[in-house]
Amino acid sequence: MKKYISSKNFTLILINLIPLFGVFYWGWYAYSIILFYVAETLLVGFIHVIKMTALYFMNSKRQSALSVSRNNSGVRGAGLIPFFIFHFGFFVFVQMMVFGGFTNQNLLKVFPVLFTDTYKYALSAIFLTKITVLIAELFWDPDSDKKLPDDVFFEPYPRIIVQQFMVILGSWFSIIGNSIIGYLIILIVCKTVLDIGFANFDFTKFKKKAD
Repeated sequence: MKKYISSKNFTLILINLIPLFGVFYWGWYAYSIILFYVAETLLVGFIHVIKMTALYFMNSKRQSALSVSRNNSGVRGAGLIPFFIFHFGFFVFVQMMVFGGFTNQNLLKVFPVLFTDTYKYALSAIFLTKITVLIAELFWDPDSDKKLPDDVFFEPYPRIIVQQFMVILGSWFSIIGNSIIGYLIILIVCKTVLDIGFANFDFTKFKKKAD
């Protein structure tokens, strides 16, 4: 239970409370939350590109990072950054297709809505939170000097998978009950639980068992 009491989990809960606040105080509905989750996916990817780039320039020639044993194959080092952008872009494309399929809306046309009204404040809050966490990871994490892009490449993928599922679930809710608060709360609670669950899952143990 103690592992769930951490600044990382607190940050996730705080971020997930934003759409809940939007439902109760800003009149958001399922359509709004889907847009918000797609935008959050983009932010996750953008921040991670910054993180990988920073780690490469900070540690690519640092002995403490180079001395770490890595069983990597294929693309590695700086090459992982454009590879991540391409791979991540595919996930975003899938979300756009799901959004369009359920709502008959062109995401590129409705996306500017997120930079108006209450959405821009919500996204700004998430951006500032993630940037703060990133700075803490780069400069206050005692192991940051040992990490390269190879070590953090897969970090955002659990959250991206959660986002994919939430966009699908949210799109379905937008059809059966776009403004029913009960559905919206279920959507937000599901995402919060999955976010925390994936964030605390030990993938190294899972990989060892698989091997």
